[in-house]
Amino acid sequence: MAETSHPAEAGSTQASPIETRPIYEIGFHVVPTVDEANVPAVVAKILATLKKGDAEIISEQAPARMRLAYTIERATVGKREKYDEAYFGVIKFATERENIGALEQFVRGDREILRYLLVETTREDIMAAPRRATFASDRLEGETIKKPVAAPEKPAEVSQEDLDKSIDALVS
Repeated sequence: MAETSHPAEAGSTQASPIETRPIYEIGFHVVPTVDEANVPAVVAKILATLKKGDAEIISEQAPARMRLAYTIERATVGKREKYDEAYFGVIKFATERENIGALEQFVRGDREILRYLLVETTREDIMAAPRRATFASDRLEGETIKKPVAAPEKPAEVSQEDLDKSIDALVS
């Protein structure tokens, strides 16, 4: 009996459920020398690499042209390229850890991708729903908070003698 249940357990551990796979997010900059019409082709190459690893695409943000915070230089054959702008896109996906190496190797080797960042994250989209600050207090229920009003100062009487002493102290 133990022999028949043991192979079934071994088979279930080899095929991991899709829900237990780690979630990753890759943000990438496409060089601005790529024509805007060809930017989706660069994204399609990244997606094809992910599909080779049987990745589940959770969400995708199409690359948009943006100004970079600082100039990025990259060495090429015989010269250095400088970039102040790039197309920035994001892809969130689920895949096995073993497939990440192939993705990084592809992204590093692609000359159309300027920079990338790959992080492990959660399935939920934390940026989708902005949070609102809410405050609750029982003691202020239904009341309007008012700015405290200070009592106006009354002008004080100053003798000529005190005034002369103050002036002498300041002059000397």
